[in-house]
Formats: sequence, structure tokens, C-alpha cells
Amino acid sequence: MSGSSKSIYRVRQLVGNDAAVVTEVSEDAGSVAGYAHPKVVRNAKVRLGGVDSFWLATDVKTGRTFSPSKEEAAPAPFPSASATSSLIGRMKGGSGIDFTAPFSGLAKSAKMEGLSFGTAIRVPVAIGPGSRTHEDVVSDLREGKLAVDIRTTVDAIEVRPNVFMISGFVRQSNGQYALAAGASLRAVPTVTIAGKIETTRLSSGIIVFGAQPKWTSETETDLRSEDEILASAESWLGRLQTAASLSDGNRSESPADLLKSLAAASVVAEEREDLESALRVLSGRSELLELLPKLMTRAEDWRARLQQFEHTEQDRLRTEIKARLAEQAEHESSRLAELREQILDAEGRLATLAHREVLLRNETEQHDARVKERIEDAARAVSGASLDATDRLLQQVAQLREELEETKKSLPKEDVSSSPAHEETPAAPSIAVRLPPVVTEKERVHVLRELASSTGLPLADLVAVLLHSTADVPVLVGDGSAGIVADIAIAIGGDTAAIVFCDPTHVSFGDLLRDEAAGLGRAIEAAKENPDVIVPVALCGLTNGPCEYWLPQLVEMRRIGRVPSNLALIASAGTDGLRVSVPKSLLRYLFPLAAARSEVAAKVDYVGSWKPFTTDAALIQNAIRILRSKSIDPVLISQIADLLARVPMAMAEEQVEIANALLSEQKWIAAWRDGADHDLIQHFQNLGN
Repeated sequence: MSGSSKSIYRVRQLVGNDAAVVTEVSEDAGSVAGYAHPKVVRNAKVRLGGVDSFWLATDVKTGRTFSPSKEEAAPAPFPSASATSSLIGRMKGGSGIDFTAPFSGLAKSAKMEGLSFGTAIRVPVAIGPGSRTHEDVVSDLREGKLAVDIRTTVDAIEVRPNVFMISGFVRQSNGQYALAAGASLRAVPTVTIAGKIETTRLSSGIIVFGAQPKWTSETETDLRSEDEILASAESWLGRLQTAASLSDGNRSESPADLLKSLAAASVVAEEREDLESALRVLSGRSELLELLPKLMTRAEDWRARLQQFEHTEQDRLRTEIKARLAEQAEHESSRLAELREQILDAEGRLATLAHREVLLRNETEQHDARVKERIEDAARAVSGASLDATDRLLQQVAQLREELEETKKSLPKEDVSSSPAHEETPAAPSIAVRLPPVVTEKERVHVLRELASSTGLPLADLVAVLLHSTADVPVLVGDGSAGIVADIAIAIGGDTAAIVFCDPTHVSFGDLLRDEAAGLGRAIEAAKENPDVIVPVALCGLTNGPCEYWLPQLVEMRRIGRVPSNLALIASAGTDGLRVSVPKSLLRYLFPLAAARSEVAAKVDYVGSWKPFTTDAALIQNAIRILRSKSIDPVLISQIADLLARVPMAMAEEQVEIANALLSEQKWIAAWRDGADHDLIQHFQNLGN
């Protein structure tokens, strides 16, 4: 017993009560004369399918040879529509039988090979053109005489290559197929096969699918011939002319003609499908004006004429282009001469300006040299006068000491011992506070970077705090912010820096001045005596007491000059504990930034005094350019540009980051003035404690 994987079989004859004679479809398709080898299979499912049913069989095995019994020896002839074929009764070899004829005497006694199927699945079939064309299939279907040599009803009809009808047709009582009632050839619902599927095409026109096909959604297709559609299009042209004449208001016809015109100008549903089909065919045709030149080039005479015409046109265009180029060249030459004259004139003026610049530079250098000489002379004169005054003062002090010694010697000892101590030594004259030398630009930038590292503040925020310290009051908000502002003040001012802790006992400005440990009074005096250096004041815990009674006084007095303008104020504010809310009128003096430090860092050493930050003319233009590229209130551009131009020259490349830090003032103004949201305003107002 042998077997194969899978094959498609066609039921040819029913034998007995449980068997069927089948032929392999692939063998039918390969046979030129309709000749195939019959086989017998005993399968109830296949037998129930009936004659001319097609089955996909798997696990096919061959068994013993089948010999019909006396009851099975006279089967009915095969139900083939090609019984009149020229192959009727023709025998092909010893084991083949022509199934277009009934069993002959040989068929009655023939022994056929037996088969068994593992599984059998019925597969659909369709009618195709076979040796004819699709137009022939459509014509027969239209006339109701489409025939095929199988008894069962087909599942589909192929009306175009790979285009099928699965509805809209019926099988008549005579076994032939026709369009269903109400179906229109102009709009036939058709489908195609989605994906790939194996098909077998027989010469009789039968198409056998290897599996159940997956159809696409139905679309309407016009199955009429192109000549019919064009004839319909021509009739539509006449109707369009009639409709156009009606739209122009030309209705001077008789009532009968008018009714005919109205009928021609209107469209029903079926006619609309006809019109759509005509338009689709016309849209796919080639343009006559495009096709005519191609046809003309194929003719030898026309090709020669076209070549001659092309040469003539090329010569004409070449002459015309040369004339235009010559004209344009002449025009450009005249413009070039004018430009050369302008360049020569500009070069002459530039040379004059360069000469004047050299003269002005020389004069400026001479003027600078004279000014420097005068400044040096004045400095020497002032220095000499100061040294002379100092020498005289030292001489007077020494002379006074000698006189006191002589007086002590001349007085009795008991009188000397009984005299008060303050009478023995006179009060020394007050000496101004002198600060260490001013640090260089490089040293100042180095201290800034060390402060940023030790305090945890971004360098841009730290520079923004120092720039605001002499204009308003920058406030660092967060845990450990008091230590941060104290470290900043000590690193910049050293021993002259004031460290003020704003507790509830400091209610007025006088209370702050009387606090000797804080050193605010000494810091103000040092700032007065040294106006060319910064004297920092750290206001620690600004919200720990009622700062509303002294902070406006301190800021406004600095603004009008009663307090030195070089007094730099840097404040801090905590985020927990008992705190006092700051009135809204005081928020305009503040510039808050978030800062926090959980661990105590190493203190940055004081290396010398700092000069106030001054505006650098070389940086002002770059500052304005940076601010214009950002979203900023025009009112603040001048103020922030002035602060940004005070950045040390060594940090000019970091102006953009510093500008972003300075622009946070815009959000703060919107918060206290307009009520906008701000993360830090909660630490100044409405403190629930």
C-alpha cells in the first residue's frame, strides 16, 4: 500500500451503496483528450457530495484493486456535458477509460485501483473561459446560455482575468447559467481573491480552487464591451447638449419636445451607472494630441519634415538667444564699469578715513600719555603730602610723649600715683578703617567658582545674587541658606562683613545698629571710608522677625546715598519654624532664589577686597543680543542688560546661563504684582506657622 500527501479528486460515478469512482484533477488537466485513470474510493462523505463534486484529499493511500460486483456492474453513464465529444468510446490503453462515455463492456469488467482518504474537504469551483475569451463568457451569461460540463452548481464565474462574480447569477433548469433577475450588466458586483491560492484550470473551462478562497469586498464592474460603452457615451453627448440648451433658458419648443428635452436632461439611477462607466472608459484612453506626434514620427516623410522643422527652429532660437546674450552682456559691462568707478571712489574715501584714523589714534595716544603723566604727578603730590602729614603727626605724637614723660618726672610720686588713669594717657586720634588690597579679576573668578562648589549654588545663580546685592536684596530660600549667605559674605568681605541674624528682638533699624556682635555699624563705616570696594552684609533668617520695620529703610537709604551704595545686602529665608509674613509692599525689594545645603562645607578663604561690579561697554551689546532672543518684558530689558554687562570679562562666555538666572526676576514680579504662581512666594506670605 502506497500513499501521497494530498490531491484534488473529482467524483465521476457513484458505485453501489458506499463507493464512488473518482479521477485526479491534475491528471484531467494534463490530459489533452479528456482521458484519465479511474479509481474507486469508499468514503461516505465523498459519496454524499454527489457526482461532479471536487474534494481535497489528504493522506491518500492506494489499496487493493476494485472489481465491480454483478449489482455494481451496470452503473449509469458519467454525467458529462461533453458526451458528444469526438472521444466518445475511445479507449486509451489497457487501464484508461474515456469518462465522456458510459461504461462499455470493458468498463463493466475493468478492474480499478482502490483508494482511501485520511481527510476529504470539498473545494469550490468556478467557470472560466477555458479556450475561449472572457468576453465570450460574459456574452453567454448575458444571453442565459453559459454552460459547463458539471452537474453541481458552481461557486463563481470569472468575468475578467482574476475577477469573479460570486452573486448576481442563477442556474437555470436546463443546467445553463444566466444573470439573476434585476441584475444589470453595467454594474455587476465582482470580487477578487485576497492573497495567493492554488488553482487548477481545466480545458473545459472549470477552475478548481485548492482551498476556500478569501474574497475581497464587492465592487461594481461594467461588463459591457468597450464599443457599447462608447456608443453610450456618444448618446450622452447629445443629451448633454440638450441639458446645456435648457440651462441657457432656450425653451421655445413645443410642449412635447420640451418634455423630451427634460427627460433627456435628467438622469435615473441606472443611467447614472451608464454615465459613470462611460467616463471611466474615456478616462483610460490616450489623448489624441499626445498620440498623433508619436504616429507621425513613424512615417518616413513626416519624420524628415519634422527634423527639418526642428533644425530651422534651433537655428532661429540660437540666433535669438545670441542676440539677447549680446544685449545683456553689453548692459552688464556698462554696470560693471559703473561699479568699478564706485569702488575706486569708495577706496579713495576709505584711504582718507584710514589716514584720519591714524592721525586721530596718534592724537589720542598723545592725549592719554599726557593724562597719565598728570595723574602720576598728582598721585605723587598727594602721596608726598600724605607722607609729610603722617611724619608730622608721628613727630607730634613723639613730642607729646616726651612732654608727658617730663611732666611725670617733675610731679611728686604720690600725685602721680593718685591721678586718674585716663589723665595719664591722652585719647588716641581716630584712624580710618583700612581694608586689604583689592583682588585681581582672576582671583575673583577663582573665589566665585570655589563658592559655587562649597555652597552648592549654580555658578550662574551665585553671580546673579552678587549682581543684585547692591541693587536690591537677593534672598536664598531653603534649609541651610543662612550658612550659605554667611559664607558668601565672609569670602567677599572678611572681618568687615556684617552677619546679622534677624530675630524678633530686632524691630527697628536702630536695633540692628546696636547689635555689636552683628557688626552692621562697623560695616557701614567701612563702606563709607572705602567706597571703591564691596562691603557685604548677610541678613540671616529674614522672615524670623518683623523685617517690614527696617528693611525698606535700609534699602531706600542706600538708594538715596544716606547708606553707602557699595553696601551689598544678601539675605536668607527658612522654610520651617516660626516665621513672620512679609507684606506685599516689601516683596518688590526681594530677588528670591532656591538654595539648600544639608552638610557644612569647608569655608572659602578671604583673599582680599572686591571692587563693585561695573558695566563693561564691550559686553553691553552682547547682553542686549542675548536678551532679545528670549521672552522678556520690554520694561526689564534695560535693567537686566545693565546687570548682565557687569559680569566679569573672564566669565563672558557664561553670559547666557547668567541671563537665564537673572530672568527669574520676571517671574517673581509677575507673582507679587499680578498674582501669578511662583514656587517660593509661599515662604514669604500667608505663613500658617
